[in-house]
Amino acid sequence: MISNFRCDQNVRHCISMLKLGTRDLSNPLVLRRFASHYKFVVAGGGSGGCAVASNLVNHGSVAVIEPTLHHYYQPMWTLVGAGIKKTADSRNDQINCIPGQATWLRTSVSSFNPDDNTVMTLDGGKITYDYLVVALGLEVRFDKIKGLKESLGTNGVCSNYGPGNADYTWEVLSSIKSGKLLFTFPNAPIKCAGAPQKIMYLAESHLRKAGVRGSCTLDYHTALPAIFGVPKYAEALTKASSR
Repeated sequence: MISNFRCDQNVRHCISMLKLGTRDLSNPLVLRRFASHYKFVVAGGGSGGCAVASNLVNHGSVAVIEPTLHHYYQPMWTLVGAGIKKTADSRNDQINCIPGQATWLRTSVSSFNPDDNTVMTLDGGKITYDYLVVALGLEVRFDKIKGLKESLGTNGVCSNYGPGNADYTWEVLSSIKSGKLLFTFPNAPIKCAGAPQKIMYLAESHLRKAGVRGSCTLDYHTALPAIFGVPKYAEALTKASSR
């Protein structure tokens, strides 16, 4: 069964009752079941999906399919890795991020059937639509790099992708007194092409402030033919990295 919630302002406080897979039926403001057809269906309740949904609610019924109860503003994780922010700062309740006029379908997509304008959900639901927006983002696959999944979070192996991972980045960075720091850009699509460089520049700034920059070296390894894919910015970044 689909747990679908209408995110009206008068029931937003009910988020405290929502548990994964359960609903509290004792409160008169409990969230109700809604239609299975919408003018717009947005698959994914991340920053992109919520932004699109907020622009569509004035043009017809909107459903946002998103299974998680918490929304993370992922660009902030670079700042977490640099000790500027905390992971908790990047987290919000999902119900606060989905537009108030939209319907939140708290489930996952299992298949798309564009020939009959249908989305099938993991719990067996069938949602029909006039227009579909796919905003599912990227799935991080640490297992695609040999040994990375097992090493991540130990022995100085860090990543700023995923809630909690960036905390270890700062734990390592804040304890460095000397040595070599390696920053890598993989040969596969990633969520932000600038993220590996951002943490490198922030790390360099921290090392300078900590007075240990002279005993550390920073190396950037990229699978791209240049430091960045856009020539204009690649030129500026090449100059910056040489300083």
